[in-house]
Amino acid sequence: MGILIQLHSFLRWIVLILLLTAIIKSLSGMISKRAYTGSDNKISLFLLISTHTQLLVGLALYFISPWVQFSSEAMKAKEIRFYTMEHLVMMLIAVALITIGHVSSRKATTDAAKFKKAFWFFFIALVVIFAAIPWPFMPVARPWF
Repeated sequence: MGILIQLHSFLRWIVLILLLTAIIKSLSGMISKRAYTGSDNKISLFLLISTHTQLLVGLALYFISPWVQFSSEAMKAKEIRFYTMEHLVMMLIAVALITIGHVSSRKATTDAAKFKKAFWFFFIALVVIFAAIPWPFMPVARPWF
């Protein structure tokens, strides 16, 4: 479990860096009205790949974690509920938003539409991710990750 936690922790930084990069590039593309290039698509693709890799590692952790429990009492305990339901659901939503953002920006017909779709889907995914991270100041944060 220790290696998976370290990998999950490391990959979050890759995802966040790529996500912030994709958001900034999309915003600058919208503002400057520049062409959507292969570089923009590559950042989006690498974001998609790293996000799905993070999802797979997270799902592996989900099924072996002592903080994930399926019982009637689990929903009454904040920490267990957070790791059993809230973190998982919000991260699945973020992965879906990133996937939709990547696909819809590739399918858009104009450069402006590509940047706009990528920006909004990625930005909303970032907000969801920030809401789903077990921050140290949160009462559900645990030192094991």
